Amino acid sequence: MKVLVTGASGFIGGHLVENLLSKGYTVIGMVRKTSKIDLLKELGVELRYGDLTDPPSLVNVTRGVDAIIHLAAYYTFHGKKELYWKVNVEGTRWLIEAALKNGVDRFIYCSTTEAIGPVKNPPADENTPPNPVYEYGRSKLAAENVVKEYMKKGLKATIVRPSGVYGPRNVNDVSYYFITSFAKNSLATRFIVGSGRNLVQFVHVKDVCQGFRLVLEKSDVSVGETYIISEDRAYTYIEVFNILAEILGKAPPKHHIPPILAKILIAPVELVNKITGRENFMWHVSTVDAVTSDRAYSIEKAKRELGYRPKYDLKTGLKETVEWYKAHGYI
Repeated sequence: MKVLVTGASGFIGGHLVENLLSKGYTVIGMVRKTSKIDLLKELGVELRYGDLTDPPSLVNVTRGVDAIIHLAAYYTFHGKKELYWKVNVEGTRWLIEAALKNGVDRFIYCSTTEAIGPVKNPPADENTPPNPVYEYGRSKLAAENVVKEYMKKGLKATIVRPSGVYGPRNVNDVSYYFITSFAKNSLATRFIVGSGRNLVQFVHVKDVCQGFRLVLEKSDVSVGETYIISEDRAYTYIEVFNILAEILGKAPPKHHIPPILAKILIAPVELVNKITGRENFMWHVSTVDAVTSDRAYSIEKAKRELGYRPKYDLKTGLKETVEWYKAHGYI
């Protein structure tokens, strides 16, 4: 089977390409002119240049493939609203249109649990009413609806919602900022905001790849469905700090800070970062709300229908990730 992976040069994309190649798939990677493609060149995959904001380029990219796994997105939590919608929503529509023009009707869409948003009664599942709080999550939910619109027209699509993804080669992302900030004793990780008992759920990138591959292989059950892909349990923030502290040989934070005080302290740093063009997820007022709400999910549907079994618990995955960060000079 010939599989097109959009966003192949990205963090998840690179790992997914490796996974699919190891299972005997022929993989084509969609990249942009500005993409870093060293890994993909080493892997020897065919590269096709396309851009989600350039519909004609997508027609060329989608020719002669059997299935598409659509990972490419405008991924940031503090970006430009117009780009979220142009890239994530309209770009998905244009990609589907191009695929259908070329007779490609197997489409696997990478969404996110941020399309659900904070969970009032954890754990959430695929039927939990969505309430995304970040523009990124709203755009991914809107793109899910685009996919569902084309399902009604015969598109054999599946929606996959990974939770917070981490692992080796992940940089400039939420988990990267959290791990490296803690390792460097950043002020942002010296205190626990709120009780520290709110829930957060992660998934190792290799388990994400397992999920996508199972969706691809089990089309008889996965077409038309939505699946949450994550580790099989959530953690309190206190637990996360303790695990990371053990791995790094540091003491975990013991002092708690009220959310309102955390916002007051973060606000001026966020302003300076905005002026200077710096980005760090830890230094946003909205992050206080994120870490004092619950993000916990059930993966029972994926386990039951796909046979999905996450292989990484958080301690094992974080140890591997920290080792990679150390080896590459990030901490």
